[in-house]
Order: sequence, then C-alpha cells, then structure tokens
Amino acid sequence: MPSLGFANLDDAQRAGQLLVVGVDGTSLDGDLKRRLQAVAPGGIILFARNLVDSSQVAAFCRELYDILPIPPFLAIDQEGGRVNRLKGIFPPIPANHSLARNPGGAGLVRLHASETGRGLRLLGFNLNFAPVLDLSEAATPNGIGDRAYDSDPGQVATMAGIFLQAQGVQGVSGCGKHFPGLGGAVVDSHLELPVITRSEALIWKEDLHPYRALRESLPMVMVGHAFYPALQGKSPQPATLSGVIVRKLLREKLGYGGVILTDDLEMGAVDQKRRPAEVVLQALEAGNDLVMYCKTWDRIEEAHAALTRALRSGSLSGRRVEESLSRLFTLKSRLKPAGQLTAFDRGEFDTVCQSLQQLEQASV
Repeated sequence: MPSLGFANLDDAQRAGQLLVVGVDGTSLDGDLKRRLQAVAPGGIILFARNLVDSSQVAAFCRELYDILPIPPFLAIDQEGGRVNRLKGIFPPIPANHSLARNPGGAGLVRLHASETGRGLRLLGFNLNFAPVLDLSEAATPNGIGDRAYDSDPGQVATMAGIFLQAQGVQGVSGCGKHFPGLGGAVVDSHLELPVITRSEALIWKEDLHPYRALRESLPMVMVGHAFYPALQGKSPQPATLSGVIVRKLLREKLGYGGVILTDDLEMGAVDQKRRPAEVVLQALEAGNDLVMYCKTWDRIEEAHAALTRALRSGSLSGRRVEESLSRLFTLKSRLKPAGQLTAFDRGEFDTVCQSLQQLEQASV
C-alpha cells in the first residue's frame, strides 16, 4: 500500500479522489472490480442493499479496501432511528430526537456514538455521515424530523459535539449535515428541491449555530440540496451547486477548514436532466472537495471522465484541485490504514450490539 500523497497522481487518479460512489451487490465481482479500479474513487458509501450480516459486511469492506490503490473513505449513513443502514445487523436504535429529549440525553448520545463508532470500526468503516445538525421537531415534514436532535440550536450543537467526540475516539470520522440547514424545509430533498424562506439573519443565528460552534471539531461537512432565496437570490438552484453557499458562506465567512462534501447528486432536488459532466464541474467550482453519486455507474463514469478532461485541459484549475486533495489526504492520514485492518472480531461486535440494546431500553 503506497504512502498517502497526491504529488505523483495522474489526472485520472486525481479526478477519482474527488468522488464518493455507491455500489451494487454484496461482494466484489469482476465487473465491480473493473469499474472501481478504473475510477479509483476517493470514497465508497454502502447502503442496506450492500449489507447482509456482520461477517459479510466485514469481508466486503476489506475487499473494497484491498482493491483500491489509495485507501478510501468507506462511509455509511448510520444515524440511528429510521436511518439505520445496518438494520438486522445492529439492533433497533432510538431516533436522535428521542435520545436528546431524554433526561439522560447526553449520556445516551455518548453511548450511542461510542458503540456505533466501535461497531462500524470493527466492520471496516472509517466514516459515518452523522451527526445531523439540522434543527427540527420530530413530526416536521422536511425529510429530517426525528433525525434531528432538537429544534433548539444550542441543544443540537451540544448533542452533536458529544456524538463527534465519542465516535471519533473509536476511530470513525463524523460528518455534519445538511449545511446550511434543512430544518426550514417543508418537502424532502430526496424528492424535490426545498425552498427555505428563512431570513439571512435567522439562518445565521439559528441554523448555522451548530456549524459555528463545532467548526473546529467537524472533520467533514455535507452540503444539502435546498434553495435559500435570502442567501442565493432569485434563481433557484441547490445549495450544493452554489458558490455563495459553499465557498463564500461555509469556507470564507464561517472559516471552515475541513472537507466539504455534496449530498448525493442523484437526488430529486438536483435536476436529473442535466448531464453529470456539467453538474460535477459546477459542484467543484462551487467549492466542494468531494462530489457524491450513490448509485448509477453511467453517471459516476461520466463524472470521472469530465473531471479528468477538465484537469488535462486546464479548465479545472490544478491548483484548485490540489487544495481539495490536500484536505482529503490530511483527513485520510488520520484514518486506520487498510493494511492494519484485523480479522473481524465477532465476539466484540456482539458486545457492541448488546450495548446498543441497552441504549434502547434506557431511552424508553
């Protein structure tokens, strides 16, 4: 396994490091191996469709590490509650809103994060797309609901900070989402583009409070697919593709120095009639370090080819890409190297599941 660094990567390899991709299947067949080696993505995200049982997940994760020349981010959405990709592998887990509202909320969130991190590490993951930093009540029809800790900015920042620290101790990086906040939405961005009509002052004071409070603690931030007229003007487009949101607000005004990732660019909030070759370049130009395509390999390969061409032609600044690669490789250098992954410890994993069962009982 080569040491982490990007100085000697060619343009195709650099382009691949800017992508997080989803895959089909539950093991590494010949077709998936060929595709992954051709794109060499910087990250892979697994979903319920990829996960059967703990032994299969552990074996698959190790196969994915071994096939790529540069250790990938191996990611999952394991928030708890209804976003439990490991359902049937992990026990049922209470929603974040339920944990945070419990009188012992801080301790329950810490236990949740610590055991989730330990379980993910044992399976082979090094990145969890959590915690949710959106402000929401449980029954709000915004695609967030009880995935949020609370609608109170201070409470969200406190609970998310506990989660990040406890999960990080276990060797799994966190990712705050969905910047600058989906709490004000009334539709689900998986289906269509939310228009969030909050004022700039209210967004700054409330929605952005958790990001300001945790700015130095967040290894990664995911930008959400919503349109904010008070910030972006009159022309609707997802925040993920907006330099006003990504570069000017998150990177410059908030001074965030970590990795910035788009939400899945195959979601309904993004115009799927546009070619990935166009969308992926707009996402990079907006200031994202990583762009995510969670399912369709035709789109993934088109995005990779477009980034490679743009780097070779100079239409995508090599210096700009090196800034992203520097942030990506700095974070990757803190992750557990693939060569140090040990054999799956079923006994320790069973202990994790027992602890998570206690979490559900304590939260009632």
